[in-house]
Amino acid sequence: MKTFTTALVLFVSLFIATACSSGNDDTDNNIVFGNNTIGNGEDKFFITNNQTLKKGVYLMKGWCYITDGATLTIEPGTVIKGDHETMAALIVEPGGKLFAEGTATQPIVFTSEKKVGERKPGDWGGLIICGKATNNSGIMQVEGGPRTLYGGSNDADNSGVISYVRVEFAGYPFKKNQEINGVTFGSVGSGTQVDHLQVSYSNDDAFEWFGGTVNCDYLVAYHCWDDDFDADNGYRGTCNYLLGYRNSRIADNSTSHGFECDNNSSGSNAQPITAPTFNNVTLYGPYSVDPSFENTTQYINGDNLRPDNESLLGLYGAGISLGSNTAVNFLNSTISGYPTTITGTPTRQENVVFLNSATPSLPAWTNTWCNFDPQNMVY
Repeated sequence: MKTFTTALVLFVSLFIATACSSGNDDTDNNIVFGNNTIGNGEDKFFITNNQTLKKGVYLMKGWCYITDGATLTIEPGTVIKGDHETMAALIVEPGGKLFAEGTATQPIVFTSEKKVGERKPGDWGGLIICGKATNNSGIMQVEGGPRTLYGGSNDADNSGVISYVRVEFAGYPFKKNQEINGVTFGSVGSGTQVDHLQVSYSNDDAFEWFGGTVNCDYLVAYHCWDDDFDADNGYRGTCNYLLGYRNSRIADNSTSHGFECDNNSSGSNAQPITAPTFNNVTLYGPYSVDPSFENTTQYINGDNLRPDNESLLGLYGAGISLGSNTAVNFLNSTISGYPTTITGTPTRQENVVFLNSATPSLPAWTNTWCNFDPQNMVY
């Protein structure tokens, strides 16, 4: 009997110890390997439980997936550098959650691993958030190779919280002409909180929404390669307080716009229609940045920032470019400095001013947490 009791105690003790270390404790940190590296160095790494990344400076390697049912919490003030060689990217899969809640004085930063003066657009992959909300193309897949499928029927889906976050020098092309945006939203639902998010020097769009209903406040697109804000495939959220600030020497081969909105790749009337609302927008296009701007290939030379990844330069288009079968709303906005003001017709346009040029001025809500000189920031 004593032998049985001792064995039972040992068994229970072992069970409790195993349960406490099963990876479902959000104080677990087994995603961090030697020298503060996120991921085990392979090209794919899967976060399958609840993890907390303590404040610090990390190097992320490969495609790091937050899988269905898993949660990654990142503490304020954390800096994550994306590895160039492994095309590092953080991918939130449907059912996974990212809690990246910085503060105005301690934002969370995703940036290049390269030294001051060597950073360029496309140094690493980017931030990809996918959910289970509706889009007009069914189940979709992230471009360029990641395994992640997204889309569903839950428009209130919750992918976590992204607040006071900066994403810099992202957009590595996973495949030729398939650059990743600074931040990609794939069918992200309205249960997700997104606010105070800056994308700088992205090698593609700063922000792109593929369907979904997520609402976003206080977004900054700074010196990005292609469009500042791109909505497709039935995106229907509301975005308040947006700033787009161009580098006049950078434009994409596909033609760079302030806003580009399409219903889908074919322009059909597939439901739900792309129908976001953009409120309190300020765009500074190339003529606002440089009054001597010329929309030519001779002037648009990449400003010594052209990455070595086959990204092609092009010309500027419209401040707002709207495709057929869209129902986009613009309110209380100033669009300045683009060769063309608007193409297409918004469903609703109230108190929107178009200017040939305007002197750039940063809104007060960008104070403290934004960085408009990431090239020279020492992390």
